[in-house]
Amino acid sequence: MHFSQPTAARQINRLRTLNLIAMHEDLSRADVARTLGLNKVSTSEIVDLLLAEGMIMETGTRATAAGRRPVSLELNKDAKMVLVLDIGTRNTSVALINLAGEMLRFERFPTARKPSPEQMAATIILQTQKFLSRMKDPALVSGMAISISGEVEPATGTILRQGDWEWESVPLAFALSKHLKFPLIVENNVKSMILGERWFADINAETTYFYVNWGEHIGAAYLAEGKILSHDCQFGHIPVARSGTCRCGAIGCLETLAAGWALVENFPQITSVKQLCTLAENDSSADSDLLHAAESMGLALVSASAILMPQRIIIGGGIAALPDRYFTALRETFQRAAPPVIRERTTIQRTSLGERAGILGTAAMALDEFVFKRTLLDQLKHQRV
Repeated sequence: MHFSQPTAARQINRLRTLNLIAMHEDLSRADVARTLGLNKVSTSEIVDLLLAEGMIMETGTRATAAGRRPVSLELNKDAKMVLVLDIGTRNTSVALINLAGEMLRFERFPTARKPSPEQMAATIILQTQKFLSRMKDPALVSGMAISISGEVEPATGTILRQGDWEWESVPLAFALSKHLKFPLIVENNVKSMILGERWFADINAETTYFYVNWGEHIGAAYLAEGKILSHDCQFGHIPVARSGTCRCGAIGCLETLAAGWALVENFPQITSVKQLCTLAENDSSADSDLLHAAESMGLALVSASAILMPQRIIIGGGIAALPDRYFTALRETFQRAAPPVIRERTTIQRTSLGERAGILGTAAMALDEFVFKRTLLDQLKHQRV
């Protein structure tokens, strides 16, 4: 893309400089100019602007063999912050995040069993105000990001459909904006988790991925060339059995064997898969159900891989933290059932972000939207090529 307005070009170069300093330590102005292909005068102007904004800081001089010692630049990680909220059907997490992606404060609380949109909005406002009241300077919050399962229209922050709660066309962002003084965005939770992998786990844009959110429900998305090509595929509803009524109304969906809601149905004494894993240590029935769930997931991944041919499958979500023996059974089932061309091409791994993949993904979404705009820079880079 060619920028006709000098102001737009300067804004883009400001973002490029900020991101470079955020991702690399101990850079000088000369390093920035050389890496980004900018002249020294323009680089100094941009660096001075970022220093004046408080977004970066000078951290001393570096030793050199000869000549003037360059001054090192560093991200001022506490210059701005974002609030993030990951709404799950069982639990909701909220966190205050700095520019380095560090959690300054984190809380988790049970989600109401079947909240109305008004009830959920009131909860979000209450939690947000509680976090703000504990801050020395609430003005440091650049914005808020909310992730939720279901179909979302990001441009307006409208939840088009959330099946568990029978929500349809809920203008959540608009409703919250009347009570919160900073910008906010709402996005599908699987899309945010993928951005979290790109942001914090540094996945390779040249690799094709199939990302599975394995939790109370089973969602998935497909990535190629660094872009999410599909985030609303119905992976959890691939038929894998001849019996078992799914909440979607079909028979034998993967969810009936592997989703969190299905796994705890036969054990009234527990309320979570984590408790089921503990129970399985001494209960053969619980152990058998978890093993069957892992094997069913492995078989479903063979079907998805036969169509998409991903190089890597990443499994996130709460159930991704299953004990190793079940995850090993999943991999072995996949390897046994997959044809050679898929076995040789595709590897399966858990998310490296652990149980906080959801909240970290929401944090990445907020930092990208309100501060760094790396997604925009990636798009511009591809348009220039």
